[in-house]
Amino acid sequence: MRFLTHMGCGLFCSLLLALLPLQAQQVVVQQDFVELHTGPGRGYPIVQVVLKGDALTLLKQRGGWIRVQYRQQTLWLASAALAHLYLPEGEQSLASLWQVDQPPSAWQLGLAAGDFAGTSYYQLSASYDFSDVIFIELSAGQGSGQQASSQQFLVQLGVSPWPHWRWSPYFALGGGVLLTQPRTILVQTRERNSPMANMELGLDYALTRRLQANLRYRRGLISTERDINEETNTWLIGLKLAF
Repeated sequence: MRFLTHMGCGLFCSLLLALLPLQAQQVVVQQDFVELHTGPGRGYPIVQVVLKGDALTLLKQRGGWIRVQYRQQTLWLASAALAHLYLPEGEQSLASLWQVDQPPSAWQLGLAAGDFAGTSYYQLSASYDFSDVIFIELSAGQGSGQQASSQQFLVQLGVSPWPHWRWSPYFALGGGVLLTQPRTILVQTRERNSPMANMELGLDYALTRRLQANLRYRRGLISTERDINEETNTWLIGLKLAF
């Protein structure tokens, strides 16, 4: 289903580029019916059913959904239905007209830089979208300070309630391990391996269909051998690329 959703999105974008990129496009339904929702998501109620032979107008694409006009109403159609929509007096569905661009998959790679507990910090991440709303992310980071260097390896599960907004906030919870390497000359201090839990708030900004700018704040709780939990703050800014 994820593949079909993304493919439909790519078909629609390509059609706009190849045919009428600045104009609305009228199409005709060529299956028994298609369902129209009040918003861009399965959770929005179905308020109209368009029957075979009826016409509607495509307005714009947002993720895996298409904004349409039907009987003086502005509603939303799942992009998987593109295979059943035809141009007036045409013999090809909109899906069969797609020839230009491959849609991004559910995978994303991210690169970010910022501050971890007062030290310079760099992070590489990979995430996978289970749906438009839920994702999982794996990340590895390197921190460098005057007194110690550190490495973080984290996994977190996130929720993006409004994935189709250009400014899209998200929330994530996770955990992992923090490796700390003290930089001492006179006294040999062993490396520390500490489990940690984290809470993250982030904001994605869509630069293109595949590229996003990303701002994130992470609050970490580190478990130490002294039975005292240490709290840390991490600020990051970076880019994420869908592929």
